Parts: sequence; structure tokens; C-alpha cells
Amino acid sequence: MADGNNGSKRRFGRRGRGRGRSGARGAEVPVEKDRAVAAESPEEQKSIFADQPPVVCGICGKQIFDLSSALAGRDGGQPVHFDCALASVSEGERLEPSERVAYIGRGSFAVVEYRDKSMTAFTVKRRLQWEKEGEKYDWRKSIQQRMGL
Repeated sequence: MADGNNGSKRRFGRRGRGRGRSGARGAEVPVEKDRAVAAESPEEQKSIFADQPPVVCGICGKQIFDLSSALAGRDGGQPVHFDCALASVSEGERLEPSERVAYIGRGSFAVVEYRDKSMTAFTVKRRLQWEKEGEKYDWRKSIQQRMGL
């Protein structure tokens, strides 16, 4: 049974693939400095945001640590926790037993009704707009600039 791979590199398996090995077994390849950014300590990562004052949620009054997951508040556009926004939307809606409030993206929530117990298929009953559509917020622009977007 000839497979045509006689004298060539191994076709299957994990040896010799990536991970810094270049032919010789156990040979190490130096790590690039660009990839070392991911290995920074938490203190070094926090120093990027050290010049900014702490951001406080407009609903609960607690500090927002993950600004990338925050939503703009309905009054004034100040950042609020995602969970606070979800709770605020949920308490104003009358829901049937098969309905739930879910985030559908772009600053909108929706009342959805699941078709079965597996919760894989659903129908959007009503759309609940949370953020103003097309609005650009200064606190979100500063995050985009830091991320290079």
C-alpha cells in the first residue's frame, strides 16, 4: 500500500506544526515583541486607562469597570451597565410565561416568544429601542480610538 509520501514530511499528526518548531525537535524560535503585548501584567494594562476618571452608571450609581459592554442611558447618553439597562426595560414590560426580554443589537431590546422548551427558535413580538439610532457618544468614541478602530 503506497501512499506517495515516502521520503516526505509526515502527513498526519502534530509533529512539526507551528508552535515555534522549525524542523529540529525542541528548537525554540524567539517570540516577537508585538506578540508580547498580550502577556502584559494587569498593572501595565490598567495604566492605559489611568488618566481617565472612573465612570459611574446612571441607573445604579456603581462604577463601570468594563466600558466596552456598557450602553448609553436614555437620559443624556451617559454610560450604564448592560444588566441595569436590561432590568430597567424588563420591569416596564408585561410578559407572558413564554416571553422574555432579549438584546437584539444596535442599542435595541425586544420581547421575544420562544416556540419550544429548547429555546432555539423564537419570534420577536415587540422591539424596544434603548439608545438613539445613529447617535455617536463621546465616551464610546474614546474607546474606539484606544482600540484603533
